Amino acid sequence: MNNLQSAIIRTVVFFDIFDYPLTLMEIWKWLYITDGSQIARKYLADIKNELTQITDTIEAKNGFYFLRGREQIIRTRLARYGLAEEKYKKAVKFIKIIRLIPFVKLVAVCNNLAYGNASGASDIDLFIIAKQNRVWSARFWVIGVLKLFGVRPAATSKKDTIDATFFISEDALNIEELMINSNNDIYLAYWAAQLAPVYDPDGLSEKFRRENGWLKNYLPNNIGYELNWRRQVKRNRGTALVNRLVNLLFNWPAWEKIFKNYQLKIMPRILQEMMNKDSRVVVNDKILKFHQTDRREEYRDKFNYLVNRLIE
Repeated sequence: MNNLQSAIIRTVVFFDIFDYPLTLMEIWKWLYITDGSQIARKYLADIKNELTQITDTIEAKNGFYFLRGREQIIRTRLARYGLAEEKYKKAVKFIKIIRLIPFVKLVAVCNNLAYGNASGASDIDLFIIAKQNRVWSARFWVIGVLKLFGVRPAATSKKDTIDATFFISEDALNIEELMINSNNDIYLAYWAAQLAPVYDPDGLSEKFRRENGWLKNYLPNNIGYELNWRRQVKRNRGTALVNRLVNLLFNWPAWEKIFKNYQLKIMPRILQEMMNKDSRVVVNDKILKFHQTDRREEYRDKFNYLVNRLIE
């Protein structure tokens, strides 16, 4: 088995964990490499040719490629696309409100929903880039809006709720330091590459990709997302006016300190105990990441097990 075949299998394996078969173009776009080689610089025809050589591992049907015996995930992908469309509609609805907060520079949908693979019981996860020196202010207002409309996740149900647990400052866009186990974090690589920028009036998503150049070591064909108009939120005159008014009242440095102290004071004890112990819960003036349940190691171990079984 050559390097390109191994890379193709690794790519299909990762998405199989989430019941998501890939098209030929998606295999090329999301091709995952591990040795820093240039095997990804191939044409679609090269990948299609290699797929014909590994039919004992990867099957094809209706334009989708999947691990042998996993044909049923085609139906799963198609069904989840419809669910994702409805969840995106809800995300857009509330992001139109969040954009009124002047400290918010970008709002992206993340995790499985970003690439249209949402299950019926899943919530809507948002990743937010905040104005420099205003990450605490951005989180205060965003969480306040979600609480006001009663759409934050509850302990008993997360279905169609909106969760905002990851904020970074616009001057701290490189998230490589959040990788688990140094350079062995396949989930973070795909997570960062698949962010879907719904609200991005200043083009920060492109800057985010440049700042995270390390992604090219694993996903050299990643070109980011171009969302269709239904899934985009733009800045308008009303947004600009409200931004100015809120800025006038709350853009003083003292407010950032007030919002920070308040949020630290009401932070649940479990998060306080986990804070800055590892990359699950990271709390400082540049990054606010509250992932109490972080499944990256679980996904990595499952990925490694399947790859070892199929390749090694």
